[in-house]
Amino acid sequence: MRKTVLGFVVLVSLLTVPATATAASVSGTVTVDGGSADGETVTIAPLDPSNELVGNETETTVENGSFSYESVEGAITYFIELEHEGMTHYALVDDGEQSDFVLNDTIDGELVDENGTPISNATVTVTSQYGPTVTQTNATDGSFTIGPVQPDRVYTLEIEANGATYERAVSTGDDAANTTFELPTPTTDRDALTLSGGQPVNHLLNIGPTQNGTGLFVVETVSVKNGADRPFAGDVSVAVPSDAEVVTGMVGNERTSVSQTNGTATVETMIGPQETTTVNVYYRLEDRAFEKPVGYDVEQLAIQFTDYDLTQVEVSDNLVEADAPIPMVTSTGPLEADDQISVSITESNQSVASDQTNGSPGASEFPLGLVSAGFVAVIAIGLAAYRYL
Repeated sequence: MRKTVLGFVVLVSLLTVPATATAASVSGTVTVDGGSADGETVTIAPLDPSNELVGNETETTVENGSFSYESVEGAITYFIELEHEGMTHYALVDDGEQSDFVLNDTIDGELVDENGTPISNATVTVTSQYGPTVTQTNATDGSFTIGPVQPDRVYTLEIEANGATYERAVSTGDDAANTTFELPTPTTDRDALTLSGGQPVNHLLNIGPTQNGTGLFVVETVSVKNGADRPFAGDVSVAVPSDAEVVTGMVGNERTSVSQTNGTATVETMIGPQETTTVNVYYRLEDRAFEKPVGYDVEQLAIQFTDYDLTQVEVSDNLVEADAPIPMVTSTGPLEADDQISVSITESNQSVASDQTNGSPGASEFPLGLVSAGFVAVIAIGLAAYRYL
C-alpha cells in the first residue's frame, strides 16, 4: 500500500510540472508590385520599453512572400528591416503584431534651380520615418526615380547639390510622384549669419591643460544662425590667439577642414536656411596665458575651465566669476568683436588624467578627456545651471 501511494504522488507530481514555455512565432508578409522578395533578408531587433535591444538581432529570409520569427521575452516592440534590390525598408510593430511590407509606390523627382534649370550631379539620400537610410541615388541629369517603396509613408530626402545640403519631405501616395524640388543657390554672404540665441550663451570657451600640463588646450564654440532663405555654404571665422596652433574644427557633430591665418581660424560650414548650428575650433597654446579679440558682437560670453579651479585663474576686467557649479567666468556685459579678453593660469596643474588621442593627424594635441568632460560639463551641467543666474 505504501508503494502504491508513493507511486501515485510521483505520477501526480510529474503531471503537474509545467511544460517548458515555447516562444510564440510571429509571421509577416512581403508584397512587391510586379515582383517578389523571396530569398531576401529580414532582420528583426527585439526592443524593451526603453527601446534598448533585448538579446541579439536575428535574421530570416522571405519564402513564398512571408517570413516568421520567434517573440523574445522582455521585448514589447520589434524593429524589422527588409532588404530588397539594394534598398532597406523598415517597420516597427508591437509584440505579436504581424508585419506586412507592401512595396508598390515610387518617388519621382526633378531638381531645378530658381530659374527652372535642372541641377545635375546631385546625390539624393532617402531616409525612413524611423531615421535609417533607405537608399541613395545619383541624379546625374537632375531627375531621379526611387522605388519600389512603401505607401503612405513620410520619407526625408537629403539632397547634396551646389555644394550644399537640402532636406525635403515627401509622402508616398500623395506628393511623391513627379515632384519638382526647387533648390535655391546657396549664399556665401557672411552677413546672413548671426550669433543665435543667447540663453544660456552663444559664445563659449572651454579651457584645460595639455597633456604635459605646460600649455592650454582650448575648445571655442560659437552658435551661428543662417537667417537667409537658402543654405549658407562658406567660411565661418573664429578669432584665436596669434600664437595658437589650430588642431581641427567641427560643425555640429562632424569634423571639417579648418585653416589658420593671422589669428583667424576659418571653418568650412554649411547651414540650412533659418537653421542654427555650432562651429567649434580646437587649438593648443604652448603657454598657460593668452589674449585674443572676442571676434563677434555678443550679449554674453562664457569660459569654463576643466581641471583648473578659479583660484588658479586670472582674467581680464571684462570677465567675472559666474555663480555656477563648475569653474566658469562670464562677461560682465555685452562685448564687441574687437574687445580683448585675456586668461592666465597662475599655477601649473597636472596633465589631464583622461587625456587620450584618437590616432588621427594632430591627435597628440587633441585630448579627448578635455573634449568629453568639457562638452558634457558645459552643456549638461554648467550652462543648464547658468540659465538660472
